[in-house]
Amino acid sequence: MSVDWRLVSTAGGAILYLLFAGIILARHALQERTIRWLVLYLAVSFLWALGQTLARLNWSTFLPDGLLAQTASCGVLILSCLLLHLSRSFLRLERAGLGWWALCLVSVAAVAVFDANLSILPSALWANQGWDIDRQRLAFGALVVGWGLCVGGSTFLTAKVYRDSRQPLHRNRIMYWPLGLVFTAAGDVLLFSDHMGLGNGFRLVGTLIAVYVVLTYRLPDVRQMIRRIVSYLVIAFLAAGIYTAGFIAIDYVFQTAPGYSPLLAGAVTALVLAILFQPLLRLIQQLVNRLSSGSAYDPGRALREYSLSISNILDLDRLATVAVGLISQTMEIRRGALFLVHHEKEGDGGDIFHLQGVRGMEGKEPRSGILSARSPVANCLRREHQPLTQYDIDLLPRFRETAADERAWLTSLGMDVYVPIYAKGEWIGLLALGPKASGNRYYDDDLALLSTLADQTAVALENARLFDDLKARNEENEGLNKELTVANRELARLDQAKSDFINVASHELRTPLTQMRGYAEMLYEMCHDDSLTPDLTSQMTGGISRATQRLEEIIDTMFDVSQIDTETLALEPSVTSVEMAVSGAVKNWATALEQRGQALIVEGLTEMPPITADGKRLQQAFSHLIQNAIKYTPDGGQIRITGRLLGQGMSPQEQSVEVVVADTGIGIASDDLERIFEKFYRVGDVMLHSTGKTKFKGAGPGLGLTIARGIVQAHGGRLWAESPGHDEETCPGSEFHVVLPVQPRHLQAMDSTVFMTSMRRG
Repeated sequence: MSVDWRLVSTAGGAILYLLFAGIILARHALQERTIRWLVLYLAVSFLWALGQTLARLNWSTFLPDGLLAQTASCGVLILSCLLLHLSRSFLRLERAGLGWWALCLVSVAAVAVFDANLSILPSALWANQGWDIDRQRLAFGALVVGWGLCVGGSTFLTAKVYRDSRQPLHRNRIMYWPLGLVFTAAGDVLLFSDHMGLGNGFRLVGTLIAVYVVLTYRLPDVRQMIRRIVSYLVIAFLAAGIYTAGFIAIDYVFQTAPGYSPLLAGAVTALVLAILFQPLLRLIQQLVNRLSSGSAYDPGRALREYSLSISNILDLDRLATVAVGLISQTMEIRRGALFLVHHEKEGDGGDIFHLQGVRGMEGKEPRSGILSARSPVANCLRREHQPLTQYDIDLLPRFRETAADERAWLTSLGMDVYVPIYAKGEWIGLLALGPKASGNRYYDDDLALLSTLADQTAVALENARLFDDLKARNEENEGLNKELTVANRELARLDQAKSDFINVASHELRTPLTQMRGYAEMLYEMCHDDSLTPDLTSQMTGGISRATQRLEEIIDTMFDVSQIDTETLALEPSVTSVEMAVSGAVKNWATALEQRGQALIVEGLTEMPPITADGKRLQQAFSHLIQNAIKYTPDGGQIRITGRLLGQGMSPQEQSVEVVVADTGIGIASDDLERIFEKFYRVGDVMLHSTGKTKFKGAGPGLGLTIARGIVQAHGGRLWAESPGHDEETCPGSEFHVVLPVQPRHLQAMDSTVFMTSMRRG
């Protein structure tokens, strides 16, 4: 009785496909996209093999005629389509692949239409000179074309991803995939050739390879296997050659000697070669490894040189450069970097690890990143005390929950392996190393050496961090000392300003009080002597009135400063003009200007539009500015007041007016341009109220510019000073700029009727 190998292959394949699918479902959840595609591929393979088995056993009588035959013809194409999308998922291609889906659907539909005659085509489509094209051949042609496109697409995508991939571990994993494609394609070709047994066997082997590659993350290194095979072959051929040459040489030299025994000569030759074989074997292995891998290093020597080089380095940048440079030179690594790990608290109370990049071998600081304490990557690096590869982060299920921003940061670094650095059990640093120049992966020996080098780096890194912290604290202390010095100077200045204010205030208040007291005593005496005349009464009461008015002005000034400090300065806005405010201020100082012989020029104020403001307060502000100009301008000097419109052509809400009060006085030093607006601050002797030959008697307690700025700012404007410098000989002069909005938004605007009435009166 002969064995039906076709039945055995289809039945055995169905059982194995079902077994593989069950094992995968039992051991692996369907969370990964590739696992889902693999299970679907195995399920369809099981159904396809089961259908072929039923057809072989003639157990399909209960099904419609030709259904299994049609399923068999489309099954190979459907499986090739599923293999295409399984390949895309395995290669981690994220795009939807709508073009590939369209190709698969069109191919399957074409085969189904022609095979089932859904288009109601005749059996013979074309015949000529002994060969013809019928419907079945057309269906088979569509099947072969669709299958070829799917298999070709899988091969093309695999080659493209392998070419674009830069990480050796990913490239090594991808190298296994074409092997499965080759076996699967060979099986399909045998099935097309009606070799059912061999075809099912080859397809089963291809499926086994796909299952192994998808489920196994640590695949044997193909390049290392090839290197070992080459090494063994070379050693075997050399050993055989050496033995053969030895026997031939001894036989040739000693065969004429008396008592020569070939057996004894062979034994002696074998003994000598056995003694020399092990050293020779090691030498050949090292030579083959060097030629095949392109690099080799002595771990002990590398460790000694590394320890001596970094032991006394305290600068972090230099430590990173030397450490990464030595490792890169030893292992021929293209790039690397050192990161400092800082354990910090987030705003919501969670923990994070801030990885601060230090300048590495490329001379630039790598991009810093943040890892959450809950991150699988952070948990692995801080607890497992072993290197972590980017390959593991990309593929291992335990790292599937890594946040997208963390994964993007790690990918942007372009590194292959991350080696944590620990000090006293705490994670303090990270060595990130890129790909090797040879294209090889990091083997277990490499990772073991990197872990040892990381332990050696820990002490130097901890010392460098302590030194860096100490240096930072010293710089911080120096900065605090400078700030303290400045604060002390400011306190001393404020203390001096207070003293000056007391002196000025006492002087300013004493003068009117003395006048009032003197006039009062004179009136009292004259009343008792009956010598008081109407003229004397008028003269004395006038002096008392002037002294009282001066005293009231000083008190009002103090009160205005208090309101400005508390931002409670009262304004009574109305439609007014800058020209009126300036004119009123000029009148207050007409006598002083005449006494000092100073010329006052006013230009450009007539053309400016009316503004919404408190006219009395503006007059007060300009009065203080004019008073300041008179005070610090020598006798015979000049004061010029000019105005212009800012934002011409724009809406009134966006326009402003600028008034500049310029003088030819002694100027202002650059350090004092802002201080002059502080309370009680004066340049020079606070008791000297003028710089010319005539003493200016209108000086106050040093609050005029403070009040002026407060009034301008209360209107939503700005006031600042400009000056080339301070010089009492050359008198470079100074300028005070006042910018006021035409219609401040925060002030209550007048209605149009009041506005027009005010304009007519103006």
